[in-house]
Amino acid sequence: MIKDSIRHFIATELAVGGANTAITDSDQLLEQGIIDSFGIMTLLSFLEEKFSVHIEGDDLTPENFSSISTISALIDRKAGLSAGA
Repeated sequence: MIKDSIRHFIATELAVGGANTAITDSDQLLEQGIIDSFGIMTLLSFLEEKFSVHIEGDDLTPENFSSISTISALIDRKAGLSAGA
């Protein structure tokens, strides 16, 4: 569900080509030009609101935002930290 929500947001709001863009879990979002640095900031706001997590500056690394899979893993970690707090 997390991956599907992220994929839908990127495809409809950020990706060049709009909703017709097929994005896989492992596509390199920045390297392939699917989203740009401004798109990451827009995505960040969406993630924090949608999944009720706080993403800190230390989390804003290429490794955490390189693909839908890595973004989903970040959300899982953040949600786990929030639940455990």
